[in-house]
Amino acid sequence: MKITELEVWKAGLDLSKSVFDLSEKFPANESNGLSFQLRRAVTYIPSNIAAAASRKYGKESLKYLSKAKAFLYETETLLYLAEKLRYINEQELEEIIESLDTSRRLLFGFIKYYKRSSSSTQAG
Repeated sequence: MKITELEVWKAGLDLSKSVFDLSEKFPANESNGLSFQLRRAVTYIPSNIAAAASRKYGKESLKYLSKAKAFLYETETLLYLAEKLRYINEQELEEIIESLDTSRRLLFGFIKYYKRSSSSTQAG
């Protein structure tokens, strides 16, 4: 299967695009601060999903999926901080969190799939 066919990867890519668009409105002095951290974190979500999908199940794949999960939570934290700093408003935060929650559900499902696949591969 191609990475471009994976819904979890597509959702991560869409989330990344939304975060990049949203961070465009941050103050100019944040280009190397919160904006940079947020863009870095969100970019690593689909990147680690792709790295996991390129492996044949097992612990290495789960390691990359775990990293994707960690970056998803980092992204969420940074978005809440952006709202507290008034770089984004509450409505913008709610909309991006909906997208993030979609990515989270798909990622958790993908992790379960990999865990099942890994255990059946090791058992067989």
